[in-house]
Amino acid sequence: MVKNRFLQQVSLFAISLGLLVGSCSKDNTGPEEEEKKQEVVAVKDLNGLDKGGVYFSLERNKETEESATDWDIKITGTTIGFGNGAVGQLVEGLLSSYHTAPTEGYSTSGITGNNTYYVNTLYNTPQHAILMKPGVLILVRTSKGNYVKLEMVSYYKGNPSVTIADFADIPTRGEKWPKQHYTFNYVLQGNGSNKF
Repeated sequence: MVKNRFLQQVSLFAISLGLLVGSCSKDNTGPEEEEKKQEVVAVKDLNGLDKGGVYFSLERNKETEESATDWDIKITGTTIGFGNGAVGQLVEGLLSSYHTAPTEGYSTSGITGNNTYYVNTLYNTPQHAILMKPGVLILVRTSKGNYVKLEMVSYYKGNPSVTIADFADIPTRGEKWPKQHYTFNYVLQGNGSNKF
């Protein structure tokens, strides 16, 4: 009888412990774990040199024609423009740690000019180079109302190291790494939320 009662108590304890552990593991699952991790889209060497500019749909991750009705950004030289209802703005931040886009402050005006998202080195080494500014993002609200955070990575084909001697030599740079070949990374929040 005592042995039987002991086994019943041990069994009840094991069942209670199992329920407790099961409920704790469910409680630890927060909304962050349930949401799908957003993908970083990498676009490499988008050629704007041969055509004078490129049109790109961030929603479709695809280069388009000017006549298309779904392009969000146009890159011409160092100017980033917006079209088809898309708007944008510059903010400080890193792609990996920028989590909330503002809902105001966007414009259809293009982003251009030295010391915006890039720096023209002029007579500093390497001379006359277009280098991307670290810690600067371009936020876009697409015509569909979705938010995008975008970081420009390189202005030169192949995303070369800008600290090597060949890059500092202007003729060699132009031959090996033609300009206006845009590399950038972006994250699209496809559900209309401004949270990344």
